[in-house]
Amino acid sequence: MGINRRLAILEGVALGAILLLAAYLRLNHIDHAEFLWDQAEISKWALRMARLGEIAWVGPPSSTSLHSFPGTTWLLAIPYALSPSPVVATAFVALLNVLAVLGCYLLTRRWFGRLAAVTAALLFAVAPWAVIYSRKIWQVEFFAPFALLYACTAWLAFVRRRRWALPLHCLAAAWLVNIHFAAVPFVALTALWVLMFRRRIDWRPLLLGVVLGGLLFVPYLLFNARHDWVDLHLLRQMMGRPAVIDGESLWAGWIMVTAGELRLLVGPDRYAEFVASTPNLRGLFALEGVLAFGAAPLALVRAARQARRGLDDETAAALLAATWFLMPILFFARHVVPNAPHYFTSILPAPFILVGWLVSSIARRPTGRWLQLALLALLVLSAVAQTWEVVALQRFVWSHDTLLGYDTPLSYDIRAAQTARRLRAELGGEEVILLAEGDEPRIYEMPATAGILFFGEPHRAVDIRTALVFPAAPAVYWSTYDMTYGETLLADFTPELVAERVWLREGARAYRFYHWPGGAPDLPGFQPLAEPVAWANGARLLGYRLEGELRPGSTFRWTLVWQPERTPDEDVNYHWFNHLLDENGEMIAQADGPGMLPAFWRSGDTVLNWFDIAIPPEAAPGTYAMRVGMYVYPAIENVPIIDGAGQPAEEWVRIGPLAVAP
Repeated sequence: MGINRRLAILEGVALGAILLLAAYLRLNHIDHAEFLWDQAEISKWALRMARLGEIAWVGPPSSTSLHSFPGTTWLLAIPYALSPSPVVATAFVALLNVLAVLGCYLLTRRWFGRLAAVTAALLFAVAPWAVIYSRKIWQVEFFAPFALLYACTAWLAFVRRRRWALPLHCLAAAWLVNIHFAAVPFVALTALWVLMFRRRIDWRPLLLGVVLGGLLFVPYLLFNARHDWVDLHLLRQMMGRPAVIDGESLWAGWIMVTAGELRLLVGPDRYAEFVASTPNLRGLFALEGVLAFGAAPLALVRAARQARRGLDDETAAALLAATWFLMPILFFARHVVPNAPHYFTSILPAPFILVGWLVSSIARRPTGRWLQLALLALLVLSAVAQTWEVVALQRFVWSHDTLLGYDTPLSYDIRAAQTARRLRAELGGEEVILLAEGDEPRIYEMPATAGILFFGEPHRAVDIRTALVFPAAPAVYWSTYDMTYGETLLADFTPELVAERVWLREGARAYRFYHWPGGAPDLPGFQPLAEPVAWANGARLLGYRLEGELRPGSTFRWTLVWQPERTPDEDVNYHWFNHLLDENGEMIAQADGPGMLPAFWRSGDTVLNWFDIAIPPEAAPGTYAMRVGMYVYPAIENVPIIDGAGQPAEEWVRIGPLAVAP
């Protein structure tokens, strides 16, 4: 067997091992992935497209309030068309990133040879942040696979002069931007490459590519045209803010390569514990950063020296990799919104390709072979240490209560949803009611998560901090928040199903479950109004409950008991106001707060909203009254009370007398 044959076999074995390692790190216990509000919101849009046929013209609003482009929604519609499970969608993301490791190998192999390819693929496969950002449903997690396609088409178009690759490259650049705004530097990068390789370009296919790439943004533009160019106005306001020039982007690029700041995942409160539980070889990780940030300027200098006589293929490839690596860092050095580390997943796997190139080419220098062997040994040791780090990190966050870092793994939410679904079937129930922090899925995490786990099934959420709903029909409650007054009140009517608890990491908390047989609760201390009061939005106040003493300087709990007569069509929020009036009709105390998300109102419900009202110490004893009404929030427009004929009458109801004792 010849030397080339043996090297080819060794290379194949190495590649297979690297891909298996990459797959294990990215797919191992994929149901333990984080599933936060971002993942739920993106999934909601993709599910509606895949399951309901709702075409996504834009994506969900970003943290800047700008609507994102629809690329990620379109991509995720593929796995969600196969299954509504977020685990399947997360696995889809992970599999694409495993393919990105293969793509890294193939591209580097074409550019710099087998040693560089194996080195780059190995470092990319085990890089902690590359692994972390390939196990979640998030826009930036699609960057690496498509950035490789972008770089490959750039090589074919600008270096190999393939005319047909120019339109494909422009489409790849436009597609990256359609995935996330953080890919905008790729547009600048393409412009830079066009300038650098202008003598090799046929401008007609380039123009065609620009037109085709622009077509990808037509849905976004049509949406904005129909909505008064809302994103353009927001973008103008955002760009009007003072810009900052700092080293945030450089630091983000550094940690992306060197596995820095993993405390962000473990949480500052548990990081020392994690470090103490693993071998401390983290100093090795900096070697990759030094080599990557050293190779990039070397590639630029080498390209500058060859510029007049023309770049050879290796130098051109090194130039592509270096500018790919550096452009996002330089582009975001000046910014008007804070730079988040995940924006810089767009540089992957360019720095590892550069490291592979540097290690491969260093043997050409005198005594370079020994230096190459030394670097390879250190890099392999670093890769082993990073593999250990990733596995240890995964096990730590899956088993420890790292709420200041890695949130509750998706598997716990799935288990709780399955429990609620089973209880509903066994005990009889028409819906699952989530008791959570907040009730608006467009804002709060657990309602958004439940919206995915119960997609297409009857469910709703209640902000258990301020409200409790008793439906007319049987229901199962799933409590995800700390024990509150509202849940304690619920337990007085229907005890917790303790045996069904789903304990979270380290047993620090548990998801809890209740079963409601249906109907209105017999609320102790309930004071019915002489006649229920109806508001124009369908709310009907039945009465109230008062807990605590009414004395100057004291605080009492005021609970409104009401029923919705319909589910409002309007997409608004309603707040109650409660004004404590003295004998002269002067307001001496008040408490406002949300009622219940109107989209979750159901006819026949009995809803409780409670408010803690503090009586000023200087208040005089006497006969008081409570002025109660509703208003649209945040517009602060009062909702009128309607009379028996359905006509607007008053804007509030006066409840009393309420005696304030000395």
